[in-house]
Amino acid sequence: MVRAKQMASNLSLRRAQWSKQAEKKGCTSVYSYAPEKRKKPPHDHPHAEVQWQSRGSPKSSEMLLPKRPFQRLSKVVFQSSGGSRLRVQSPTYLALQEATEAFLVQLCEDWKLCALHAKRVTVVSSDVHLVRCLRGGRP
Repeated sequence: MVRAKQMASNLSLRRAQWSKQAEKKGCTSVYSYAPEKRKKPPHDHPHAEVQWQSRGSPKSSEMLLPKRPFQRLSKVVFQSSGGSRLRVQSPTYLALQEATEAFLVQLCEDWKLCALHAKRVTVVSSDVHLVRCLRGGRP
């Protein structure tokens, strides 16, 4: 008997709350009010979206850099290094682009590992300097 009374009192409290909220919203009927559903975030932590994007990129076979701008840039570099008469075939550009992208991806992975080792999410300039020193480049 006590349980039925508690359930009835809880129901009356909910109806009273709904009527108060309905009055604020301007609804005419108590039962026409439906509480707003809050949209849950996609994942628990804030950087999850970036992590999901980075997980999907190894599965794709498309290039990260656009082909034509990379080809124009490499032509400018070839011409500035003194090869004005130099001609390059299109498969050479593709091989050069794949090698460049592989190098950049490995570099970014090393930066990320340095940031994670320092218990950070953001890559800072000291990570970049550390990776360059470890790879044998200039500091």
